[in-house]
Amino acid sequence: MNSRERVMAAANHQEPDRVPVDMVLTIDVYRDMKKVLNMEYLPDSPRMGRWTEVQMPIEMIKKLGIDMYYVSPRSGVSVHTKSFQDGSFTDEWGCYWKKTAIAGGHFYFELVNPPLANATIEDLETYIWPDPEDPKRYAGLQEEMKGVRETTDLAILAKFAGAVFELATYMRGHERWYRDIVNNQEFAHALMDKICQIQKRTNEVIMAEVGEYVDILRLSGEDLGMQDRPLMSPKTFKKVVKPHLKEHFEHAKKTLHQYNPEAKIMLHSCGAIKPFIADLIDCGVDVLDPVQPAATNMDRYELKKEFGNDMVFHGNIDIQKILPFGTKEEITHEVREAIKALAPGGGFLLSPAHNVQGDVSAENLVHMVNCVHQFGNYPINLD
Repeated sequence: MNSRERVMAAANHQEPDRVPVDMVLTIDVYRDMKKVLNMEYLPDSPRMGRWTEVQMPIEMIKKLGIDMYYVSPRSGVSVHTKSFQDGSFTDEWGCYWKKTAIAGGHFYFELVNPPLANATIEDLETYIWPDPEDPKRYAGLQEEMKGVRETTDLAILAKFAGAVFELATYMRGHERWYRDIVNNQEFAHALMDKICQIQKRTNEVIMAEVGEYVDILRLSGEDLGMQDRPLMSPKTFKKVVKPHLKEHFEHAKKTLHQYNPEAKIMLHSCGAIKPFIADLIDCGVDVLDPVQPAATNMDRYELKKEFGNDMVFHGNIDIQKILPFGTKEEITHEVREAIKALAPGGGFLLSPAHNVQGDVSAENLVHMVNCVHQFGNYPINLD
């Protein structure tokens, strides 16, 4: 099988020749990977997203031995958009992302001063919202994706529109927003509806340009869990949040299938989210990322048993302790356990359980991929 056939077989709950492998690198890890793979001729600063994730060049993907090409989202431009000398910026939604140093000489972008912190429902009608039809969102996208399809056998994982629930959190501020979904639900519904309609139209516009090339559409992060518990009760989720996510996800899937009926949709949602997985399946989600193994009640064997017939799992290699701090033997054990639990019958795309951060060495990632190639061949026999 080639990479695309391998990924799509697994995404259809079939057993491919081996477990597909994927990863998204942040900028510091990418630069480390260039050195480890002797590819220092590659660009030092490829296109970088809000979370410092980068567009990995095809040459690196092939040499590393992974199966998927990630197409990162483009942003439109609005009256809110502004860049600052220190690297901070305000995005098209009016959210200010402050460039913040973190240990080890790395950096990240943190949200400060949410633009709708003191807004009323009436203010939502006068706020200047992004234009979902801004051509900057898909500039060069068709050429890029067509090129990948015609010159490689990689599966294409694409992200276009952003979040609904999580973006409302950014715009309102975390504390205020979680008060809203309990005590100010009229406002919460109004804000999520505004965002949802923009995201739906964004997907329509971009998929009209490139939908035929998408194998898996990655819906933006809707983080629903903390490390040890969900971020809200199942009751609140079902009543306040799920209707908007269901509208967004079902619309994205329907729109995508107009151009590629075989394509799947993936949702990123971190943390202890087991109480919501059945609801996400009901919303039409095909693939769940990142299946965070260190989070409470996210046991890989139990997840496969309960949801493996209906949900494909993407991720599940621990990025909190094992990949950054583990020995080669511990990484090998982690990969073997993930494959043993989740790969039988298909339905598993192995990846680090988040965008790879700067505390993970490129050597450990290369070892992880090598382990997949060694132990991930079907039929799985790791007893």
